[in-house]
Amino acid sequence: MNWRAVLLLVSVLGALSAASAIADQGLLKNAGDAVPGHPGLTYADLVRQAVPDLRLNDADQRFEGHFRTPPRHLAGEGFRGESSDPAVLAFVADKRILVGGKRRIALLADLGGKEGRIEGLAVLMLFDDEGGTPKLLDAADVGIDKDTAFADQAVLLLGPGDSALVTWSEHDAADLTMGGYMIVSPVGDRLTMVDQLPLTSESLCSWKAVETARFATVPDPDGPLHRIEATVTAKIGHTGQEGCNDERHPAAATHIFHAVWRWNPASRRFEPAASTLDGLKALNRELFE
Repeated sequence: MNWRAVLLLVSVLGALSAASAIADQGLLKNAGDAVPGHPGLTYADLVRQAVPDLRLNDADQRFEGHFRTPPRHLAGEGFRGESSDPAVLAFVADKRILVGGKRRIALLADLGGKEGRIEGLAVLMLFDDEGGTPKLLDAADVGIDKDTAFADQAVLLLGPGDSALVTWSEHDAADLTMGGYMIVSPVGDRLTMVDQLPLTSESLCSWKAVETARFATVPDPDGPLHRIEATVTAKIGHTGQEGCNDERHPAAATHIFHAVWRWNPASRRFEPAASTLDGLKALNRELFE
C-alpha cells in the first residue's frame, strides 16, 4: 500500500462511517525517517532486523529486501503466503507501549503484497526500547485484508505496565467497504492474536449500513490484566431516494453487539468471556450475502 492508497483508505472509510477506523495518516513514517529517541537510527534500520538485506534500490528509490522465511501470521496458516519478490517497504507506523513495565516500540510496516493473495504483507514488530539500539523481540504478519494500518484506537491499556494493540485491514469496491479489526496481545514480548472483528459497510441507492467498533479495557477483579471489551454498532438507514432497484430493503434500525476477553494465566492468552457477535454475523449474512 502506497501513500496515495493510505489517503484513499481514510477518505473512503470516512465517507461510509461515523468515525474513521484508521489512525491519523499524518503519523505514518517513511523508511528513511529518523526514529525518535534514537539519533542516527532510521526506520529502515529497524525493519532490517526482520528483513536482513533491506536496502534502497537506486533505480526506483524504493527500499527492497527479502525474508529468509515468511513471517508467521497471527490469524493462522490460512492467511500466510509468500511475500512479493522483493518485499517493498512502503510506510511504517510507530507506537510506544509498555510490556511488563518495560518500554517497547511497536512498529507496523507495510511490506507490499503476497503472491496470489488479496491480503497485503503487514508486519508488526516488537522492539526492546530499554537500552541503546532497539532490539527485535518478535515479528508477525497481521494483514487480514488488502490494506492494513493501526486502528484509531491503536493502544489499549491493560494495566499500569501493559498494553494491547489494534490494527485495521480493509478493501474497498465502489460503495462497499469490507474489513476487520485485529486485537493483538504483546504480553510476555510474544505477539498473539486475541481475536478478529470483521465489519462491513455499504451505501446503496435506497439504504446504507455502517458498522463501527469501539474498544475499552476495564480492571478484572480476578486477574492481573484488564479485560478487553468491544462494542460493535450497526446502523441501517434509508436514503429517501426514489426509483431504486436494490434487491434488499432492510428496516431502518440500530443494532448493538458486545464481546469481552479475559486474560487466562494458565494458557497465558486472552480468551473469550462473553460475546453476542454471532448476532452480527447473522445480520451481515442477511444484509450482504
